[in-house]
Amino acid sequence: MKTWIVLNPEAKSGRAAKTEPALKRSFPGAGIRFARTSYPGHATAIARRAVAEKAEAIVAVGGDGTIREIVNGILGSPVPVGIIPAGTANDLAAYYNLPADLGKAGEVVRGCRTRPADVIRVNGEYYVTAGGLGLPSEVACLANRIKSRGRIGRFIGRFLSSQLYVFVTLWTVLVRPGARQSVIVRSRGRRLVAPDILSLTINNQPFLGKSFLVSPGAANDDGQLDVCLIPKPKGRFRTLKVVLKALSGKHLDLPGVESWRTDRLTVESETPLRFLSDGEVAPASKRHNIRVFPRALNVIVPEAA
Repeated sequence: MKTWIVLNPEAKSGRAAKTEPALKRSFPGAGIRFARTSYPGHATAIARRAVAEKAEAIVAVGGDGTIREIVNGILGSPVPVGIIPAGTANDLAAYYNLPADLGKAGEVVRGCRTRPADVIRVNGEYYVTAGGLGLPSEVACLANRIKSRGRIGRFIGRFLSSQLYVFVTLWTVLVRPGARQSVIVRSRGRRLVAPDILSLTINNQPFLGKSFLVSPGAANDDGQLDVCLIPKPKGRFRTLKVVLKALSGKHLDLPGVESWRTDRLTVESETPLRFLSDGEVAPASKRHNIRVFPRALNVIVPEAA
């Protein structure tokens, strides 16, 4: 099978780069092509080239951000995406119960068993797992800055792994309360005004950052977006209580929390807001147009997925 393997050497705080020799042993043969990313968006360019050169599969060696870039390069083609989990949270890999072990993950890829997945588009860019506005984007920005700060940042990223997002969330809530974020959400005739949000998430699976169960019951092949809007409580400790409940999905019963399913929505804000998608944060905008594309992506999964 003609397979392109796209390696993000910066994934997992630089540890992904060390997997290349083992990957080459795990994927021998003339039909295998390796490509390293070297700048943001590079995986998208590589994926487009792979599709043009008739690749039969593209494998992401990295985290959800690497997968996101590849998806933006292949959408519209039938080429499936394989995953060698090598990121911080690995939300999509966790959703499909993909093994973290490189050898076992390679076996899954070589089996080439696929399942269709919905894809979410926001302002022309696509993502697969979960995303949104407010606290999640603030946390992702800070976590990404920490991981990019030399040896100390890489060490922190390696040591805490996905728990980095929990730590940064708690620190943000208790130490850095964000500015007021007012939004108007329109969805299939529904208009919802939120004068100040803690978060507005638009999800394709139950969890965000591997630890936060923001949309229990969400599935990535039902043609629906799972939306959850949490108003900002008054006071840091009330906010902390909401965040802690979100770890187990118990926030949905709290007063003021809204959750629903739809296939599209528009979010307008008084000030430009940054949107988090698959661990990456897009430039700020006052308007976000969001819709789902049902079963637009083929993902290589384990037999038990």
